[in-house]
Amino acid sequence: MEKEPADYGDVSSAVTDAVPRIVAVEDPERWRNGFGWALGLSFVTDSAEPFTAEELDAAVETIWQTLPWEPNSIRLIAGTSTPDGEPVDLRAAAEELSPLSATDAGQGGVTLTGMSDRYGDGKEPE
Repeated sequence: MEKEPADYGDVSSAVTDAVPRIVAVEDPERWRNGFGWALGLSFVTDSAEPFTAEELDAAVETIWQTLPWEPNSIRLIAGTSTPDGEPVDLRAAAEELSPLSATDAGQGGVTLTGMSDRYGDGKEPE
């Protein structure tokens, strides 16, 4: 675990601006995974419809460009803003975002790697 809080910059507001159906970004966390730093975020959405590839691409690219450090993996989970927080599927959209590599995470969530191959160089790791 980190002793000092991680700096997430303006990721939350940037993502909600980039993808209007995302109404909030919650639960940011950062951890070491053996290769560097990993990032986890939860999206709160306005509907339970699965994400399109374009929506997920816009969100991930925004995270990549806005975060003040370069994560080697990004875990994303999404749910609705309704009281029961119905899960939102990100998996099919992630499969269309080559050369990103995606694995399942949570109910319909994904863990992504290969962001620099798709979006170019990120920020220098802290």
